[in-house]
Amino acid sequence: MNFKKIALLLFVSLLLMGTVCAQRNVSDFQVDGSYSQAYSGPYNALFLNKGHDTGVTIYRYSAGDVDDNDAYDDLIHDDGFEYLTADDDMQITKNSDNTVIFKDFDHANHGVSEVIEVNGERFIVVFWTKNTSNVNDADLSSQLNQFNQDNNVSPIAF
Repeated sequence: MNFKKIALLLFVSLLLMGTVCAQRNVSDFQVDGSYSQAYSGPYNALFLNKGHDTGVTIYRYSAGDVDDNDAYDDLIHDDGFEYLTADDDMQITKNSDNTVIFKDFDHANHGVSEVIEVNGERFIVVFWTKNTSNVNDADLSSQLNQFNQDNNVSPIAF
């Protein structure tokens, strides 16, 4: 092989490697260190306290259900779209900044959510708390804003 062919092969290899490395996983996001990991997979659930009544969940924005055969069925829905779509069990209030305030009557929790885009891939970010906790939506909105600053992202229209 001559030098030009080797150089071209190396250049193409570097481009392909950069494309592979650019893909984001849900566990790649920076979240306040006081949260502890509970579940990782197509979504990532983190709890703020040992009572597991406040947390953050990051979902891939994808059609279809996520496998829900885990120990957190009573806390986590099948997929993140539930936090963006109103129905009989979910009250949704969409804000002008592309965030959502939700009240989940079925699971007795409430919180804030958003859709973000990183490297062409969308994610649904949900900060939630059980209705029995002393955490309010303003606290969760503040945590969501901090998450956005830490990860250099902002909510997009959906």
